[in-house]
Amino acid sequence: MDTVNTLALGFGLGCTLAWLLSLQKLQQREHLFPLHFLVVGDWGRDGLYNQTTVGLQMGHVAANLKISFVISTGDNFYSAGLAGVDDIRFTTSFTNIYTAQSLQTRWYTVLGNHDYMGDVLSQMDPHLRSRDPRWICQREYHLQYSLCEDYYKDSCNSHVDFLFIDTTPFVDEYWEENQTKNFDWRGLLPREEQLNAQLQRLQLKLETSSAQWKIVIGHHTVRSIGYHGDTVELVEKILPILEKNKVDLYLNGHDHSLQLIKHENSNLHFVTSGGGSKAWDGLRPRSGEDNVLFAYDGQGFAAISVGPKELILSFHDVLGDSIYSTHLYKPKYITESKSFNMS
Repeated sequence: MDTVNTLALGFGLGCTLAWLLSLQKLQQREHLFPLHFLVVGDWGRDGLYNQTTVGLQMGHVAANLKISFVISTGDNFYSAGLAGVDDIRFTTSFTNIYTAQSLQTRWYTVLGNHDYMGDVLSQMDPHLRSRDPRWICQREYHLQYSLCEDYYKDSCNSHVDFLFIDTTPFVDEYWEENQTKNFDWRGLLPREEQLNAQLQRLQLKLETSSAQWKIVIGHHTVRSIGYHGDTVELVEKILPILEKNKVDLYLNGHDHSLQLIKHENSNLHFVTSGGGSKAWDGLRPRSGEDNVLFAYDGQGFAAISVGPKELILSFHDVLGDSIYSTHLYKPKYITESKSFNMS
């Protein structure tokens, strides 16, 4: 056997070994936590830009973790949402892409700015659920998932609160008179009244929550070093609510990358998972004050496992490899993090 073939064989065996070790870790993780889910965003491109490949790898990870659901962080259909409830892109960009048995579970979705460029009401129409029962989409909603094992549920109140919000109407640029793109603002006027009402509902839900973990999901970034960077309107209006109510995670898309940033003044972590298809938009230079724990300018998705006192967040690339993982611990709202890259 020549040197080239020997090296190729060695490389192939190395990749296989790494994949088997990653598989083993996922299987071990599945047994240690009561709740598992995936997070993906910015995906709907008829399978192009590696959307199909990312979907395939999501299926593998989901099968090993035995996930309960998938969260979509918006921009579900490019480049201008759906044209109506019978748009074929719902099938070609969703149903026909995420075909793994492990992904035949609920998909909790939020709306992104590209979704508002089409018939935005169609994505919230019950008719889509008749086409694919996995699909759940509203402008804003609240979910609660128990962290108790079945035999403890009568005496256990440990749970996670998920609050899904609609961030697109907050962005001033989309409302400017010289805006060349068309946004479907039906049901959102008058704007200020609608925004204030949404902020009040978010505040009320969070301040009355007794959840062990509080997770808020929106499309736009709060903190990011990606192409779009921070969304100033959310920093001004949403971030103070997250801080005040000790939110643990804010999950978003918009930037087509994978990022984890810790808030400088609290235990809040910002998770960008917008690598569902087209990516490689570039990252901004980091500074020592950014509190960036991880950033990857590429395609992939996040997997999150949650227990009463600990959660694991891992990022997986287009090959399904775990490229970063972190543990967050939460005894009585004191969160510590321990992270590591995985090769």
